[in-house]
Amino acid sequence: MLNKLRFCLISAFTILYLNAFSQQNTRSPYSLYGVGILHYDGFADNVSIGRNGSSYRFQSNYSLKNPSSLSALKVTVFNASAFVDIGKFKTNTINSDFSNAGFNYISLAAPVKKLKSGVGFALLPFSDVGYNIINSKDSAGISIKNEYTGRGGLSRFCLGWGTSIFKYASAGFNYSYIFGQVDETQKRRYPGNRIMTSLSDNRNLYLRGNRLDLGLQFHISRDSGFNHVLGISYTGFTKLKGEQNRLVYTFTELYTGSEIEWDTILLEKEKKTNVSLPNSINVSYTIGKGEKWQASGAYFKNFWSKYKNVFGNNNQFTDENSFSLGFFVCPKSFYDKSVKTEKIKNYFKSIRYSIGYYQSNGFINIKEKNIRETALCIGLGLPFTQVHKHIDGSRTIVTSRIFLSGEFVKKGTTQNNLIEENYFRFTLGLNLADKWFNKRLYN
Repeated sequence: MLNKLRFCLISAFTILYLNAFSQQNTRSPYSLYGVGILHYDGFADNVSIGRNGSSYRFQSNYSLKNPSSLSALKVTVFNASAFVDIGKFKTNTINSDFSNAGFNYISLAAPVKKLKSGVGFALLPFSDVGYNIINSKDSAGISIKNEYTGRGGLSRFCLGWGTSIFKYASAGFNYSYIFGQVDETQKRRYPGNRIMTSLSDNRNLYLRGNRLDLGLQFHISRDSGFNHVLGISYTGFTKLKGEQNRLVYTFTELYTGSEIEWDTILLEKEKKTNVSLPNSINVSYTIGKGEKWQASGAYFKNFWSKYKNVFGNNNQFTDENSFSLGFFVCPKSFYDKSVKTEKIKNYFKSIRYSIGYYQSNGFINIKEKNIRETALCIGLGLPFTQVHKHIDGSRTIVTSRIFLSGEFVKKGTTQNNLIEENYFRFTLGLNLADKWFNKRLYN
């Protein structure tokens, strides 16, 4: 029965993800900058402990943040996730509600026991672009309306490998192929003015490139039952290559809202271009007692001062520094559904309860203000188990979980006429763990 449920869940998430894959979107005005709003590249259970994942190490799951965690896998794991945002934009003068939804990732990983290793792949959004900004003003009695619109984003296919290099240390790498399209339009209009000609600048940018992430984990299990994990991950400097189509033309706007084109100022087709993404480093430490409880802290630095856009400019980006703290507790880490006594009580003891905090100074600098971001995270990991009975009468219990995570996020500021975003993000994550590839004793 559970195998059928597992198959249905995987099929449903895969179909929904691939259907929505080209429709990823965001609603943030800050996606105007760089390659858009970057997605957090971690699973739902990492979100609930403050977006920490570099020192994450379990037998039933791994971390995209540090590929060396693949070496700890004892079972095959399937992960998928979706999110919903509900919040408000806030300025000094107005408030505006917004909502947004999308998919986070789909992933499959499995142990390679003979090599003391693990292998995994994932498909996930890398960045999202989605904004519609209108600025109206009067200059010398002439009404001017500036419009900025953008949509699209980049996606990432990731293939990872992690292996034990000796008893207390593991290493790994992620190879990623990043690809996608960004469409942006800037228009300067003169509404109702048939004398002044308006201007439209349209850009279609196609990018693709390769990225390499390296990871290390040092892990020690004491006789007292305490586990210590130090995780270090590094992302190399990445150059995305591609083509840009650009059309700049003048037009007159009619009262009906339609346009009459006049002159083509610039026309570029498939112009070779590139974008340089910065390198980064993540250091994280976790202490705990297996899956009963864990506390972690992490520091992350992204060298955005090295970023270059298609025009070779930096956009006044600054290096990003962030840190996170997280904690979870699970009084009874394995839920045995075959135990009938106190079944409900045992189930609640087997839920993983998480809390975390995240803070970043941001890398976007506008009007001498960094666009900072803070988040308070909470989460639940609801277990469901598969019991494997062996010939000798023994049993193996494999626990999968449905992760429900909530983040209360504040981004930006209202100072200097900027925009502040306050929103709640709900994340639903599925972690299916089981022994999928068993060698048969009999044919």
